[in-house]
Amino acid sequence: MAGALRKPAEIGRTHAERRREAETKIVQAAFDIVARRGVDQLTLAEAGEEAGYSRALPAHYFENRENLLAAVAEHAVNNYRKRLIEQNVPSDDGVRSLIASIAFYLDDSRGWPKKLRAFHEVMNAGLRWPVIAEVAARLNQEWIDRIAAQIRSAQAQGDIRSQLDPIAEAVAISGAMRGIMAQWLIAPDKVDLDAVRDTYIAGLRRSWKP
Repeated sequence: MAGALRKPAEIGRTHAERRREAETKIVQAAFDIVARRGVDQLTLAEAGEEAGYSRALPAHYFENRENLLAAVAEHAVNNYRKRLIEQNVPSDDGVRSLIASIAFYLDDSRGWPKKLRAFHEVMNAGLRWPVIAEVAARLNQEWIDRIAAQIRSAQAQGDIRSQLDPIAEAVAISGAMRGIMAQWLIAPDKVDLDAVRDTYIAGLRRSWKP
């Protein structure tokens, strides 16, 4: 009987719970594949197989590769948010939280080169696939809004000149951080991240002076 063959941990779980678990494992498997080989080498069948399910299950859940990649982008950003919380990076303490967030991104990302590569792969895929572009744009905006809020907090405390446009500065900071890490991914032995981090932050502090 089918019921007798189910694992003890699965007994009593709802279909929705089992589906959420399967989707999470498939997205993680897809993330790992993208990290190793890039978005163009990802197939739904391989993601299902690597996750420990049938090759057909990802197509049933996600329909196509673009939807799966959009879920991978969400997964990458959620992992980053989780690490911010775990490391207790401040989010509402003016200049201190802003500098801490920038330093954390540059420092933390180097410890996860495969995950960082996967994140860049998926976000860049937004240039080709509208469904990914929609997710990438939303995730970008969340990041920009967070940085802009930190800038406004610092302006209210008098630590950053009031004439600075928070959104424009947030876009510039976001672009700079990703650009720095992209260069490091391509040639890690040519980019001294510690020196780049310190130089970039020092330049920001000078430009922020009231």
